Amino acid sequence: VFKKSKTLFALNFAKTSKRPGLILAEGYMDVIAIHQAGFDNAVATLGTALTEEQARLISQYAERVVLAYDSDGPGQAATKRAMNIFDEVGVKVSVLSMTGAKDPDEFIKKYGRERFEMLLNGTANPTEFQLKKSKAKYDLRSDDGRLSYIREAIEILTERGVSPTARDVYAGRLA
Repeated sequence: VFKKSKTLFALNFAKTSKRPGLILAEGYMDVIAIHQAGFDNAVATLGTALTEEQARLISQYAERVVLAYDSDGPGQAATKRAMNIFDEVGVKVSVLSMTGAKDPDEFIKKYGRERFEMLLNGTANPTEFQLKKSKAKYDLRSDDGRLSYIREAIEILTERGVSPTARDVYAGRLA
Protein backbone atom coordinates (compact mmCIF):
# COMPACT_ATOMS: atom_id res chain seq x y z
CA VAL A 1 0.00 0.00 0.00
CA PHE A 2 2.77 2.45 0.91
CA LYS A 3 6.09 2.64 -0.92
CA LYS A 4 8.52 5.35 0.18
CA SER A 5 10.28 5.37 -3.18
CA LYS A 6 7.08 6.43 -4.98
CA THR A 7 5.77 8.93 -2.44
CA LEU A 8 6.38 12.63 -1.90
CA PHE A 9 5.37 14.22 1.38
CA ALA A 10 2.96 17.20 0.96
CA LEU A 11 2.51 16.76 -2.80
CA ASN A 12 -1.25 16.92 -2.18
CA PHE A 13 -0.77 20.57 -1.09
CA ALA A 14 2.09 21.56 -3.39
CA LYS A 15 0.38 20.45 -6.60
CA THR A 16 -2.39 23.03 -6.06
CA SER A 17 0.00 25.87 -5.19
CA LYS A 18 -0.07 29.10 -7.19
CA ARG A 19 3.71 29.39 -6.81
CA PRO A 20 5.78 28.27 -9.80
CA GLY A 21 7.73 25.02 -9.56
CA LEU A 22 8.38 22.92 -6.49
CA ILE A 23 10.83 23.11 -3.60
CA LEU A 24 12.30 19.68 -2.78
CA ALA A 25 13.56 19.15 0.77
CA GLU A 26 14.94 16.08 2.55
CA GLY A 27 12.40 15.64 5.33
CA TYR A 28 8.92 16.42 6.51
CA MET A 29 10.07 18.89 9.21
CA ASP A 30 11.74 21.02 6.54
CA VAL A 31 8.58 20.94 4.42
CA ILE A 32 6.38 21.85 7.38
CA ALA A 33 8.65 24.82 8.20
CA ILE A 34 8.67 25.94 4.56
CA HIS A 35 4.86 25.69 4.37
CA GLN A 36 4.47 27.59 7.66
CA ALA A 37 6.64 30.35 6.18
CA GLY A 38 4.13 30.69 3.34
CA PHE A 39 5.72 28.59 0.61
CA ASP A 40 3.11 25.93 -0.07
CA ASN A 41 4.97 24.40 -3.01
CA ALA A 42 7.44 22.33 -0.95
CA VAL A 43 7.65 18.52 -0.97
CA ALA A 44 10.01 15.96 0.58
CA THR A 45 11.36 12.53 -0.20
CA LEU A 46 11.07 11.51 3.47
CA GLY A 47 14.72 10.88 4.15
CA THR A 48 15.29 8.62 1.19
CA ALA A 49 17.39 9.46 -1.83
CA LEU A 50 15.38 10.81 -4.75
CA THR A 51 14.19 8.01 -7.02
CA GLU A 52 13.43 8.10 -10.73
CA GLU A 53 9.75 7.43 -9.91
CA GLN A 54 9.65 10.49 -7.64
CA ALA A 55 11.38 12.62 -10.28
CA ARG A 56 8.85 11.52 -12.91
CA LEU A 57 6.03 12.28 -10.48
CA ILE A 58 7.46 15.77 -9.90
CA SER A 59 7.75 16.30 -13.67
CA GLN A 60 3.98 15.86 -13.93
CA TYR A 61 3.41 18.91 -11.73
CA ALA A 62 6.43 21.17 -12.30
CA GLU A 63 8.92 22.14 -14.98
CA ARG A 64 11.33 23.55 -12.37
CA VAL A 65 12.54 22.32 -8.97
CA VAL A 66 14.56 24.09 -6.30
CA LEU A 67 16.69 21.60 -4.36
CA ALA A 68 16.71 22.59 -0.69
CA TYR A 69 18.67 19.68 0.74
CA ASP A 70 20.76 19.89 3.90
CA SER A 71 24.12 21.65 3.68
CA ASP A 72 26.00 18.72 5.27
CA GLY A 73 28.03 16.15 3.31
CA PRO A 74 25.22 13.64 2.71
CA GLY A 75 22.85 16.45 1.70
CA GLN A 76 25.34 17.79 -0.84
CA ALA A 77 25.91 14.29 -2.25
CA ALA A 78 22.13 13.86 -2.54
CA THR A 79 21.94 17.22 -4.32
CA LYS A 80 24.40 16.08 -6.96
CA ARG A 81 22.53 12.78 -7.49
CA ALA A 82 19.20 14.59 -7.72
CA MET A 83 20.56 17.03 -10.32
CA ASN A 84 21.46 14.07 -12.55
CA ILE A 85 18.09 12.35 -12.07
CA PHE A 86 16.15 15.53 -12.89
CA ASP A 87 18.33 16.09 -15.94
CA GLU A 88 17.24 12.67 -17.22
CA VAL A 89 13.52 13.44 -16.83
CA GLY A 90 13.78 16.96 -18.23
CA VAL A 91 13.06 19.02 -15.11
CA LYS A 92 15.06 22.25 -14.70
CA VAL A 93 16.91 22.40 -11.41
CA SER A 94 18.26 25.18 -9.26
CA VAL A 95 20.00 24.71 -5.94
CA LEU A 96 19.37 26.57 -2.71
CA SER A 97 22.65 27.50 -1.04
CA MET A 98 22.15 28.03 2.68
CA THR A 99 24.96 29.51 4.75
CA GLY A 100 24.61 29.75 8.49
CA ALA A 101 22.09 26.91 8.77
CA LYS A 102 22.03 23.17 8.17
CA ASP A 103 18.60 22.90 6.55
CA PRO A 104 15.54 24.98 5.55
CA ASP A 105 13.85 24.46 8.94
CA GLU A 106 16.85 25.84 10.83
CA PHE A 107 17.37 28.65 8.30
CA ILE A 108 13.77 29.87 8.56
CA LYS A 109 13.84 29.73 12.38
CA LYS A 110 17.13 31.60 12.49
CA TYR A 111 16.69 34.21 9.73
CA GLY A 112 12.98 34.34 8.93
CA ARG A 113 10.69 34.09 5.95
CA GLU A 114 11.99 37.13 4.06
CA ARG A 115 15.60 35.89 4.01
CA PHE A 116 14.39 32.46 2.87
CA GLU A 117 12.51 34.08 0.01
CA MET A 118 15.67 36.00 -0.91
CA LEU A 119 17.51 32.67 -0.99
CA LEU A 120 14.85 31.18 -3.26
CA ASN A 121 15.14 34.12 -5.64
CA GLY A 122 18.93 33.78 -5.75
CA THR A 123 19.24 30.04 -6.38
CA ALA A 124 21.99 28.82 -8.67
CA ASN A 125 21.71 26.45 -11.59
CA PRO A 126 23.54 23.10 -11.23
CA THR A 127 26.70 24.25 -13.02
CA GLU A 128 26.98 27.43 -10.95
CA PHE A 129 26.34 25.42 -7.78
CA GLN A 130 29.12 22.93 -8.55
CA LEU A 131 31.59 25.67 -9.54
CA LYS A 132 30.86 27.64 -6.36
CA LYS A 133 31.24 24.53 -4.20
CA SER A 134 34.53 23.70 -5.92
CA LYS A 135 35.84 27.26 -5.58
CA ALA A 136 35.25 27.24 -1.82
CA LYS A 137 37.68 24.32 -1.41
CA TYR A 138 40.74 26.19 -2.66
CA ASP A 139 42.83 29.18 -1.63
CA LEU A 140 42.58 31.31 -4.78
CA ARG A 141 45.29 33.68 -3.55
CA SER A 142 47.92 31.03 -4.30
CA ASP A 143 48.93 29.83 -7.74
CA ASP A 144 48.54 26.22 -6.66
CA GLY A 145 45.02 26.88 -5.36
CA ARG A 146 44.00 28.65 -8.57
CA LEU A 147 45.39 25.83 -10.74
CA SER A 148 43.61 23.18 -8.67
CA TYR A 149 40.35 25.09 -8.92
CA ILE A 150 40.69 25.54 -12.69
CA ARG A 151 41.38 21.80 -13.14
CA GLU A 152 38.28 20.90 -11.17
CA ALA A 153 36.19 23.57 -12.93
CA ILE A 154 37.20 22.16 -16.32
CA GLU A 155 36.02 18.72 -15.17
CA ILE A 156 32.69 20.23 -14.14
CA LEU A 157 32.26 22.03 -17.47
CA THR A 158 33.01 18.90 -19.49
CA GLU A 159 30.41 16.78 -17.67
CA ARG A 160 27.32 15.52 -19.45
CA GLY A 161 24.47 17.98 -19.37
CA VAL A 162 26.51 21.19 -19.73
CA SER A 163 25.67 22.72 -23.10
CA PRO A 164 28.38 24.13 -25.39
CA THR A 165 26.94 27.61 -24.89
CA ALA A 166 27.08 27.27 -21.10
CA ARG A 167 30.67 26.01 -21.37
CA ASP A 168 31.61 29.15 -23.30
CA VAL A 169 29.96 31.43 -20.74
CA TYR A 170 31.53 29.74 -17.71
CA ALA A 171 34.92 29.34 -19.39
CA GLY A 172 34.85 33.09 -20.01
CA ARG A 173 34.15 33.71 -16.34
CA LEU A 174 36.96 31.36 -15.32
CA ALA A 175 39.40 33.11 -17.64
